[in-house]
Formats: sequence, C-alpha cells, structure tokens
Amino acid sequence: MKGSPDAFRLVHLLTTLRLSEFECGTSTLGTYRGKSYYTSIRVQPWALLTQITDGPVQITLHHETFIVNPGQALYIPANQPYTLQLIDRDIVSHWLNLNFTIFEHFPLLDLLDVPYVSPVSVGNEVRRLQTQINELVHAERSDPGELLRTAGLVKQLMYVVLELIMSFSPYKSGGIEKISKLQRFQPVLDYIESHLHEKIIISQLAGLMFISTSHFHKEFQEAFGVSPLQYIQSQRYKKAQSLLATSDLTIHEIANRVGYEQPFPFIRFFKSLYGASPGLYRRMMIERFN
Repeated sequence: MKGSPDAFRLVHLLTTLRLSEFECGTSTLGTYRGKSYYTSIRVQPWALLTQITDGPVQITLHHETFIVNPGQALYIPANQPYTLQLIDRDIVSHWLNLNFTIFEHFPLLDLLDVPYVSPVSVGNEVRRLQTQINELVHAERSDPGELLRTAGLVKQLMYVVLELIMSFSPYKSGGIEKISKLQRFQPVLDYIESHLHEKIIISQLAGLMFISTSHFHKEFQEAFGVSPLQYIQSQRYKKAQSLLATSDLTIHEIANRVGYEQPFPFIRFFKSLYGASPGLYRRMMIERFN
C-alpha cells in the first residue's frame, strides 16, 4: 500500500480501534424512607456516559465534588473511584457503559481530557443517541437474522457517541505523542494481555523489542508513566474487575485467569487495590442500579 506515513498510521489505528465494552439502560435512583441515596466508593471497569434527568445529583470524583443538574451530561472514567449522592429528589440516569481501545488493549479515552460534567446541549445529544441505542438493544425481534443487522447499527451509533465525546474533549498533554509510543509497544502489550495467567518475565518483554532489560524499563516508564511490573499488576486488576462484573466465573477461576493459582493471594491482591474483597465488588456491580 502506497501513501504517506500519516496514512499508514491512520490505517493501523483503524484496524486496532474497537468497542471493547458496552452496556446501556435507563435507571431510576431514589430516596429510601426519607434518606438520600448514597453509594459507597465505587470503581467500574468501563467508562460511564449519561444524561441525568430530574435530580440534581452530587458526584465526588478524583477528590473533587460536582453538582450535576437536570439535563447535563455526566462522564465517569473507567477505574476511577467515585461516590454519588442524591440531593433532594429522585434522578433518572440514561446511561451508556463503554470502553474503546486502540492497539488492542489501550483505552482510547485515557488520551482525552473528558469533562466530568457537560452542558445541557451535550446531555441532550447523549440522551438522543442513548435512546436510539437502547431501543435497538431491547427491541423484540422475530427474525434471528436481524441480530447481526442490529449489532451493526448499535456499533455504528456507538462510534457516533465516540465522535461526540471527542468533539468536546481536548487531548491530554502528550496524548498525540503517546500514540506512536503505543504503536511501538503493541507486541509487548499483546504479550502481557495473553499471558496474564502466567508469570511474566520482564527480560522476555525486552526481548520482544530487541533491547536490553534496563533500556526496556526506561522506555516503558517514559511511555506509560509506570514500571512494567506496575502495568502488569494494573492489567491483572482491570481484567479481574471486568470478569467480576460481567461473568459468572468463580473467584477461583478468575484468580487463575489473572495469574494466581489459589484464590486467597488473589483476594489479598484485589483488596489491597480496591479496599474490598472480590465477592463484595461483584455484589456491588450486580446491585448498582437496584
């Protein structure tokens, strides 16, 4: 294929960009016996984008507290601790849970500085798209062949949602430069993702890039802001979160998939990062809209 370097980079991005996580719905959160609804600290393995109607609601996120008024859009990044509290009445959340990745495993939205709270104009567009997506997902279909067409339509609309997010979100400092670094490290990221159930040797990762272990440590730290070992542990934690929230696997089975032969060391590992056991985290995810 002939073309400029930018064209090659674009093609590579297009072939690796994907919608990696998706859920949608509309939920009502209300007061209970006169007491305001309040979540304990929550961390979700996907980003949340929603328009809040009725309300308002108070969100504490990244050591800051925000008021989300009726009609505004709310964005909560994946793996970001937060609490939510109703102020004086019920709210309705028209929500999308989503993650987009590039180079197979890197969260695209991590490159953007997405506002936590956006104006009503953005909220209305979120609601419009969410309504279309929700209706498609929950429509009754008599023809099984319609499932494929519906999946295509939903995915198309989700990329419109991504375009909307990018239209009001600047890139983080160094975000553009990071794309080329991610592309260079893709063989390493692929190896880590496919070997989370095993012991990963850093010298083997360095070998994938044909550089020394010390040089690899330095370049990896510069590219990702964490050491290779910290990144591996973070990926194990994120995969465990996702499996706890979306699968019926046992704690033992999940422990095995993220590199622990026995559940008890895994439980200690998970609790050290989240502050609660994997079982409690799973219950919180199941009950988050009840």
